[in-house]
Amino acid sequence: MKLPAGEAIIKIIKAEGVRHVFGLPGGHILPLYDGIYKTEGVEHILVRHEQSAANMAAAYAQLTGEPGVCIVTAGPGATNLVSGIAEAFIGSLPIVVFAGRGATTTSQKGASQEIATDRIFEPITKWSIRIDRADMIPDIARRAFTIARGGKPGPVYVDLPRDLLPQEVEFGEYTPAPTRSAIAGDPDLVRFATEALLSAERPILVAGGGAVMSGAFDEVRQLAEVLALPILTSLAGRGIIPDDHPMSVGGLGAHRNPLSKDLFLNADVIIGVGTKFEEMETNWRDGFLPDRRAVYVQIDIDPAEHGRSIIPRYPITGDARTVLGQILSIVASSGRALSAEAFEAHERVAQIRKAMAAIEVEAERIATESRVPIHALSVIRAARKAFPRKTTIGIDVGCLAQHIAGAMPYFRVYEPRSVIVPSSFYSMGFVASGFPAAKLVYPDRPALCFVGDGSFQMVMNNLPAAVEHNLPVTWCILNDEAYGSIRDIQTYVYGQRYLGTDLHVQPAFAKIAEANGCYGERIEASQDIGGAFARALEANKQGQPALLDFVVGHDRMTQSTEFFTYFRGEMPGMDKRI
Repeated sequence: MKLPAGEAIIKIIKAEGVRHVFGLPGGHILPLYDGIYKTEGVEHILVRHEQSAANMAAAYAQLTGEPGVCIVTAGPGATNLVSGIAEAFIGSLPIVVFAGRGATTTSQKGASQEIATDRIFEPITKWSIRIDRADMIPDIARRAFTIARGGKPGPVYVDLPRDLLPQEVEFGEYTPAPTRSAIAGDPDLVRFATEALLSAERPILVAGGGAVMSGAFDEVRQLAEVLALPILTSLAGRGIIPDDHPMSVGGLGAHRNPLSKDLFLNADVIIGVGTKFEEMETNWRDGFLPDRRAVYVQIDIDPAEHGRSIIPRYPITGDARTVLGQILSIVASSGRALSAEAFEAHERVAQIRKAMAAIEVEAERIATESRVPIHALSVIRAARKAFPRKTTIGIDVGCLAQHIAGAMPYFRVYEPRSVIVPSSFYSMGFVASGFPAAKLVYPDRPALCFVGDGSFQMVMNNLPAAVEHNLPVTWCILNDEAYGSIRDIQTYVYGQRYLGTDLHVQPAFAKIAEANGCYGERIEASQDIGGAFARALEANKQGQPALLDFVVGHDRMTQSTEFFTYFRGEMPGMDKRI
């Protein structure tokens, strides 16, 4: 059978299980849009800026583990994707981009929107390719999905000259690209690592985004229970184990709490599963890094990740879920696995419960104080009480959304694949603009996104897309009238010499929301927080997105102040008096 190449691409997208594509049309890519028009079962989500197409595709990938798909036009249509695709590359999220380009017949002649976009995307994708023959399109489209899914997932960029897309190509029976392989770890390394774990006095496991992408939820929980093993997570690892599980203890670095801090710094064996120990987690300094004498076991699908931040004693290359299954088998055969009764009676379980209860008491004390402006923790804790257990959560960049809502137990996460977070690329607004995709993945779950006022201003043009496509999410703006994280560095390092970090002119966020067909409300008093969340949830139930603008202060949690004080003295000329 012969089809126009643009239509063939859409048939391939559908065969790969894709039901939603994110994009914005332009003249160079219209044959793909014509293909969507002719194809049932593929919905186009129209964004208002291509940045949001990349961000929504990344959010979709983070929640599902499957490739998100972007379709954009040539030149600026493609380059507007760069920040979102960079997030996906750093965060190992599978995306396939189909982008228009000038015709092959006018190449190098200064055609409209002509630029070497395949070269622009090469450093931030697993594969970036320009196609120069129409007959190659079906095979390359399939390969794009294979590469995006395979090994360490990531984005793929396919450059499509406009004159190829109307040409007819042979298109017969299509075999979808393979899913991720369950690669086992080296048996000797797995055995050595397990022996170290079994002989440890203060072991911990740190789960990251790679563990989530692998689907290692049951394996992490089982290992926690058969060894009374504390589980820490990176930001991307949130949800790998329910936060009310006795062995869930919190995060790292800027997302840590007193318990997770103590366990990490004093561990004698650390099992790192699909996690990078990047700057926001370790600062690569004493006080954030583990004990130098600790045995570090690193499990990662990509051998190039081994030793990038912390050099492992046992670097194990393999699929996280598969390798943890190997460890569990050895533990079971060792006779050292705890029964359910022995787990409940274990001394470590009692110690963790006691320490976590104390942290909860202190958090609740802060959250229930009546302050003007509101303390951000009051908003975050009230949100957890208002929204049900099965809620999709977005945590955008910043010292309020990320360092507080991103930290357990200040905001608890209970479900796997229920969190959208930035990578260590930390593109402001990445999560907020991608967040409407949450309702495509989980249409029956409420969806709540924490975002700072600085980040939201960069992406609020995606409000009409949420309304148009009936994606009723709630954005919770923590509005401290500043680029707070950068202002904090000026506080702790530059002697409070503030420049360019206070936002003296702010939009009326609630009115902007209303102008776009959303529910909008500005909240300035603590006693109004609960009612605002109730009204937002009711609007969502009626199919209306909601935006809540909470006026909060510059209050910081300990994990933030500890993190930012480590910037002192880092560069010549910094003020060391503070």
